[in-house]
Amino acid sequence: MKVISVSNAKSKLGRVIDRVIKTREPVVIPRGVNHVMIAPYHLPTPDEMELAAVFREMDKGREPIEENEGLDEEIQRVIREVRAEKRRRK
Repeated sequence: MKVISVSNAKSKLGRVIDRVIKTREPVVIPRGVNHVMIAPYHLPTPDEMELAAVFREMDKGREPIEENEGLDEEIQRVIREVRAEKRRRK
């Protein structure tokens, strides 16, 4: 983890961010007794968020679904329910 000064960070912020993205190594900027960290962040895609919601829904107190031919149909049904719920919230 690299540590740089505030004045260095201010004058080279674009380059600092590019380096963090490229190396995936966070940069710490001390400010008195406090510190700020610039670190890469993976923003989940809508598909990843939707799948997470589907799996949460499937795990809610339901019996486990065995892997069989009906698994795909069940997953698709839950995906449709999650999408319908999203549309209702808008």
